[in-house]
Amino acid sequence: MEWKCLNSEYVIDNSWMKVRKDTVELPNGVIIPDYYVTEKKSVSLVVAMDSENRVILVTEYKYPPNAVHIGLPGGTFDNENDDPLDVAKRELLEETGYVSDCWQSLGAVVEYTIKDTHQVHLFAAKDIYKIAEQKLDTTEAINFEFVPLNKAVAMCMSNEINLATAMVALYKVFYGPA
Repeated sequence: MEWKCLNSEYVIDNSWMKVRKDTVELPNGVIIPDYYVTEKKSVSLVVAMDSENRVILVTEYKYPPNAVHIGLPGGTFDNENDDPLDVAKRELLEETGYVSDCWQSLGAVVEYTIKDTHQVHLFAAKDIYKIAEQKLDTTEAINFEFVPLNKAVAMCMSNEINLATAMVALYKVFYGPA
């Protein structure tokens, strides 16, 4: 069932992503000379909840779809070897000024297995508390608000929140362990 890589070359290689052009052979012998693979940095995403079971939702303009999206605090790894929890803690603090002493891993998910290689690591942070103001990157303009968890899930169901990984993380927290 595995494909065999016959040749691989990078056509884009910068700090945002890498794009590879692979020549692959399928198990049935068919050769695809131009199968493109995107290597993006992995991401950590946080369902951050206060003592009243309200979650932080972030609102941010996203350039590629040219739209404002509602999601969760999170961000990319700086390096391949970054610890996913450390990234989650850093991003929660930078984007909201909040921290937590109670973290739980919700696992990692993949977004687009056909062409992408990165993972999205999901976390829950409970009993968050504020210690600082936002410290955003130059590319970020993030607003955030607290919303009851059940309302955030309803926002997923109505497609007001339509970012797949945010939806998965919220569902995992709302519905709990299987």
